Amino acid sequence: MSRAQKSADRIREVIPLASILFKYGYKVLDDGGHREQQFSCDLHGDGRDSAPSARLYPDSNKFYCFACGRARDSITLVREKEGLSFWNAVRKLEKEYGLPSLPWEHYEAKESLADTLFAVKGQSPTQILERAERFIQNFYEDGKDAFEIARFWEAHDKVAWYIQKDNADEEVGIKLASQVLDHVKKFYSCTN
Repeated sequence: MSRAQKSADRIREVIPLASILFKYGYKVLDDGGHREQQFSCDLHGDGRDSAPSARLYPDSNKFYCFACGRARDSITLVREKEGLSFWNAVRKLEKEYGLPSLPWEHYEAKESLADTLFAVKGQSPTQILERAERFIQNFYEDGKDAFEIARFWEAHDKVAWYIQKDNADEEVGIKLASQVLDHVKKFYSCTN
């Protein structure tokens, strides 16, 4: 599982969405427990919701807005409210709720990097992106070009955001994740 997925899963498990909604001024009970709550959503139209159109589902730690037609979790909410990238929203939530950042894992199989890079046929967008993530981290740990690595992470985060959307098209996700991996392949080929 990727670091991004582990971070997102931990936030969803540890931080109640009701608490985050309450901090943003939504009319929900901060300590609502396992009770579903209805509230007005300002993330659609002109930002005004005359009738409560969103419903918080504590069991999944998500809410669904019937006017938007979208489900959102805590990370998505922070991204939309603050205009942040996936990683910046994760970091903001980790900081606000006192969660230490998860460490980057070191991947040992560097000698088979080229073989692994090219063995992605039939994988999901998430699997392809996780594969690219491993190698970007290896480049970082090897002290490779920091500017190029920052560009890889930015592309990675944009694709990760896309494939996590509820209405993400898997074929488009595969194409985007493969493009990130292709850039990593080219970088690998030039540096070895």
